[in-house]
Amino acid sequence: MLLADDTVLVGTAPEVLNAGVELCHETEPFCAAYRMGQRLVASICLARHPDGRYLVLNPCGVCRERLAIHGPGLMVAVAHPDDPTTPTWKRLKDVHLDYWVTPAV
Repeated sequence: MLLADDTVLVGTAPEVLNAGVELCHETEPFCAAYRMGQRLVASICLARHPDGRYLVLNPCGVCRERLAIHGPGLMVAVAHPDDPTTPTWKRLKDVHLDYWVTPAV
């Protein structure tokens, strides 16, 4: 994740026995940004495929909800339709047909 001050934060998701308690890869840097009082400006999630390639993982619904507090202009990476190893950057509000967060006035 990229912060407003150009700091890059990284995280990982440890493997657990019960899939119901897994964490998203974005959880760790999301919490670090909160602790630091920093705003996120971009997020990308990658997973290493068994063949060694890195695949771009689209943000899940839970992560979209978490990222929403940083505003509809937050840039998120989604997998390119023709190549899952290539990111396509979109604004958070554009990854849904109808954006669900009403910004505070």
